[in-house]
Amino acid sequence: MAYGNFCIGANGSLQAPFFPGECDIKGVSSLIYGLIFGVFELVIIVTCPIFSKMFAYVTPYFFLEFGLFLIGATAVLFGVLDKVTRSLEFSVFAFSLRMGEGVGTAAFIASSHAIRSSEFSRHAAYAHMVLSTASSLGSLLGSPVGGALFTAGGYVMPFVVFGGLLLFGSLVSIVILPKSDDYTLNSNPVSLRNQSDQLVDVLVIAGCVALTGFNDVTLAHHLSQFDLSPIEIGSIFIANRLAYSLVFFGWRKLGRLEFDALWISILGTVINIIGLSLIGPVSFIPIEPKLWLIIVSLIIIGIGLAAKQVGSFFSNRSASRGYLNANLTHDEVSAINTLTSIAAFVGPVTGGYLIGTIGYRSATEVALALEIFTVIQFIQQTNLIKLIIFSSIFSAYTFNRSQNLWILIFGQTIFIFLKYFKI
Repeated sequence: MAYGNFCIGANGSLQAPFFPGECDIKGVSSLIYGLIFGVFELVIIVTCPIFSKMFAYVTPYFFLEFGLFLIGATAVLFGVLDKVTRSLEFSVFAFSLRMGEGVGTAAFIASSHAIRSSEFSRHAAYAHMVLSTASSLGSLLGSPVGGALFTAGGYVMPFVVFGGLLLFGSLVSIVILPKSDDYTLNSNPVSLRNQSDQLVDVLVIAGCVALTGFNDVTLAHHLSQFDLSPIEIGSIFIANRLAYSLVFFGWRKLGRLEFDALWISILGTVINIIGLSLIGPVSFIPIEPKLWLIIVSLIIIGIGLAAKQVGSFFSNRSASRGYLNANLTHDEVSAINTLTSIAAFVGPVTGGYLIGTIGYRSATEVALALEIFTVIQFIQQTNLIKLIIFSSIFSAYTFNRSQNLWILIFGQTIFIFLKYFKI
């Protein structure tokens, strides 16, 4: 299952460096290729519950093998799309193959969840960690490896390689997986408790996923102005995911030390605002796009996304909300998974539409506005509104005396810190 998670993660991210460029060559609009990226997650949302219900009739081992085979087959077929010359036919075939890939991924996800629950019930946390690590590693390496394979063998090479690895995994799983019928899958309807602070936490997690999808669709177009090779573009894509992976456990450690999870989320959102302001950069910053600035911005955004996700997940812990019923906990997790899948569809589609209508710099301003809105929602959960008023008066006084902007910023930050933590 770890092998499958790695290959699926890599297969999902390998297209980002070069597929938007291929769509431009075929005359496919940015909105359409945003939909091609996003329909994958939409299919998963629809079909994953169906596969879960079918385990009463078909073993999850079969669906795991079927899922790997279908993903591998569609990946290989995706590699011949460059032979299609007409934009309409290209779009139809791409949609069909991405939908098939989504069906295969849904089958794999549902079956691996069932198998993990039955085969690794005593080591569920460890199994989840291994599988999540494999998936993250695949997503991390998919873009640069895909760009390298594209440079070495053209459009078809990345899809044939990863599709072949998935087909090989399907054949191996048929041989080594047991044929036991002893499995159970517990599932409950998705529900989300009517608590405004919890809703904000879930929406923040979904927003992180949407921003990642937005970046996958739009970044290659933004980088095209620098005349980079596919392998160079793929290497730049890794900056965001690598920064996320490196700092994630640091933020998690901070959360486990009982540092206020809300403040971790606020800090992550502020970091994201800085990154989104610079990556374009936004129109009100009078500088031109620079490659080094884009890379630094991606690193900053990766750090911010990790903080936001960790803070929101810790804030959503069932123990902190007094949920004693395990079924209710499962409902909360299901709600998060559903909303993040929807966000993974909305992010690429929105990104494709915005970049085709208002351009990349203005599109990042839309994402920036959403981050500012998120900060406002976080502020409403704290006593920060009064603190900001008092600190603004204090900072205005210090600025009037010193005429130094950095003293103003430092003074306001220290004032909020001292008042909030009652030092």
